[in-house]
Parts: sequence; structure tokens; C-alpha cells
Amino acid sequence: MKKFTLIALSFGLITSCSEDGVSGFSENLSTTTVMETINSIAFEEDIDELVSESMNLNSNASSARSADTTADKGPIKFMGDKYGDCATVVEDEENNTKTITFSEDCEGKRGQTRSGTMIVTYSETQGEAGSFRQVTYDDFYLNGVKIEGTRRTEIISIDENGSKTMRTSMTDGKMIYEDGTFKTKNSEMTRYTHVENDEKQYSSLTGSKAAVSTEGVSFSMQITTPIKFVYNCDDLGFRKRGKIPVEGIKVSIDGDQTITTDFGDGTCDTLVEVTKDGEVETVDLKDLKRGGRFKNILKKK
Repeated sequence: MKKFTLIALSFGLITSCSEDGVSGFSENLSTTTVMETINSIAFEEDIDELVSESMNLNSNASSARSADTTADKGPIKFMGDKYGDCATVVEDEENNTKTITFSEDCEGKRGQTRSGTMIVTYSETQGEAGSFRQVTYDDFYLNGVKIEGTRRTEIISIDENGSKTMRTSMTDGKMIYEDGTFKTKNSEMTRYTHVENDEKQYSSLTGSKAAVSTEGVSFSMQITTPIKFVYNCDDLGFRKRGKIPVEGIKVSIDGDQTITTDFGDGTCDTLVEVTKDGEVETVDLKDLKRGGRFKNILKKK
């Protein structure tokens, strides 16, 4: 089975236990809620960037046009095959829609794989405060996870450099994993994207959500310190999957458990600190997987 993180494919630990070898994580605590919350945040970042780039494509730009189309308003491709060479966009200007299609499992340059269709509807004006876009999905998969729901994004403000603050809501969201289990969610997030010299430098995310994990556990998540994502972490030494969270704190309440995840101080790495009942463990996202147990992980120290 494919394993999903915002960066890689499994779960591991780089940390130490207390002096007597006993940790507050030694109980049979599931990693699923922590993992699925991180997945959800990462997938939202990926989809936001994908939709933003589709909105910048011009259906009349011959340099971006698919080689096998002859129609004046036929499909176009993302520049540089960033999302895979089978990814195309068709625009319906009359109805203000763009249809993004991945005709097979398209592997992008960041290692993400996508298939299926995303339908984007948008306001008459774009790129200014008050403009919006809304996304629905038709058999769409990201890294093997089926994505459903309605996602609406509105620009709250934009400055002279092109840096934007946007509010995004997810209604009836669902992430269906390959084993048939699924997570549901409703959320509202605010995203700031910082631009310098016409290039995106980083984005930061705040907000909250209510969800049910694939284990059937109801939980809530609140970002208490903005989560910062950077676009280039070239010193990580392996192929990354999506953007990298390098700082920020989120708090998940899972039944009577409160779990805090701290993404760091801005250092370009994949380590996070997970805190429960005053006990702190440092976890490497490269190895995180759903269905694991902190109890078993700590034995691998």
C-alpha cells in the first residue's frame, strides 16, 4: 500500500526516551489522527497551488498548448510538465469554469501523483479582493487518496507585490484511502502567500477544522501558530513530495486526548515535535504512516 505523508512514505522516530525508558507515549496511542491531519493540511496546500497555476494559464497561449490538440480553445498543459505530462486544462470562458484533467496517474516534478478531474468555477474578476474560485472533484486522487467535497477560496486582500491573503472553506470534505477507510472534515483556513520579485517565497496557514478520522474517532484541529510552508528545501537530500512545513503549531483534540504538533523554528527539515500529557517526542515525517502506534515506534529508538 502506498503510504502518505506530505513528504515521504513511512514512520520513524529520532528522539530519546526518559531515563527510565518509560514515556508518556508508551501507551497504545494511534498515530492515525496526527498523520491524517498533517496529510490534510499538506494536500490542501498542494491543491491550492495547483488551482492557482491553472488560473494563470491562458487558453490562447500556443507555447503552453498540448501538442495533440488543434482546437482553438482546446486543452492546454502546465508549463514545464510540473504536474505530469498528462495534465491538461480546458477553459469554458462563457461559464467561467476550468476543467483540470489527469488522464492517468500523472507524477509531477515534486513526486506527487494525481489522477481524475478537478472542476474550477470562478468569479468574473480574478486576482483582486473579493474574487473567488470554487473546486469540486470527479474521481480525483492525490497520492492514491480519493478527494471529495467542495472547496471555496476568496481573496481577502492583495498588496502591490502580489502577496495575497485568502480564506478557504471545505464543505463535506472526504479523504478515502486505498483500504476503503475514509476521513471526513469541514474546515475554514486563512492562507497568506508571500511574493517577492514575482516569485512565491512561502505561504503560512491558520484556521481550524472538525473531522472524523478513518478509525471513526471525532476530533478537532486548531492551528495556534501559523504553519509556514516553503517552496524550496534543496538541502533535504531526497526527493520531496509537496511543499515542506518548517514552523508552526497545531493542536488536535481527539476524545479526551490533546496532541500538539510543532513543525519547528524555520529550519528546512522534516522533523516535528509531538507532545501529549507533557511528554515530547521528536518525529521524522519522512517515516510517518497511518495506523501506526507510538508505543511500537518508541521501541525502535
